[in-house]
Amino acid sequence: MDSNTSIFRLLTTAVVLLALVGCSSSAVKDGPPSESVDVSGIPDAVPSPIQVPLKNTPYTLGGVSYQPMASANGYSENGQASWYGTKFHGKQTANGEIYDMFKMTAAHKTLPLPSYVKVTNVENGQSVVVRVNDRGPFHGDRLIDLSYVAAKKLGFEDSGLANVAIEGIDPESFSRSPAHERDGDLLYLQLAALKNYHNAQLLRRDIFSRVGVQAKVVKGEEAEPLYRVRIGPVESPDHLEELLEGLNAAEFTPPYLVYEKPVNEKIISEKKVIEVEAEQSEQVVKTP
Repeated sequence: MDSNTSIFRLLTTAVVLLALVGCSSSAVKDGPPSESVDVSGIPDAVPSPIQVPLKNTPYTLGGVSYQPMASANGYSENGQASWYGTKFHGKQTANGEIYDMFKMTAAHKTLPLPSYVKVTNVENGQSVVVRVNDRGPFHGDRLIDLSYVAAKKLGFEDSGLANVAIEGIDPESFSRSPAHERDGDLLYLQLAALKNYHNAQLLRRDIFSRVGVQAKVVKGEEAEPLYRVRIGPVESPDHLEELLEGLNAAEFTPPYLVYEKPVNEKIISEKKVIEVEAEQSEQVVKTP
């Protein structure tokens, strides 16, 4: 092999490596999901009593030392919020959970993990409750990094930044508060909002089998309806705490609080389950 051939191959390899680097850098750019997300049916996080050891160990990053708080109780601060999406979707958070940009979560540099906070967009007055399960944001003076859907519910998914007010929530006090009714609407715990009706029914049955409480499937009125699996109505703060403890003991994903307007939704009763499943089966058989 002559020297010219060797040089040519080295140059070719270098070009290929540069191309790969270019592809990888573009692949890790953060952004929103490829399809539009309707956040109207995504409820806030439910502040439930913490059943796991808090993660608040001091740490150092980029030469800066951070001392996490012992509790979110009484925490109040104003600052700038940002959001993170596809780049981190499906990856592990600092809390050991898996980041899901479609859930109401957030990252904070010094709040204990996990914890709950209320975040208010001071520009439009919109508020959400999120579960803090990650560390960040480590960019400038930003105070909190919200999941994509939390940012969209606050109305700043397009601008990327917003001025917010953050208030810590005491889960113990929250569970004892009279939050089981609001303006005549009843409080429910929502476990999931699924596209597949059969999967929603399987979850409903699984809840009864493992927790011993009745759940229901509520069909939304969207063009492509979601089937929401809900437990309730919640009768009192003690009832809420009992339900949360049962779900936690059975290792279900923490539910969300929703205030239901029955007139706007169609409840799928047990009597209709077999009929609907049979109808769907017939449609599958008829499909060429």
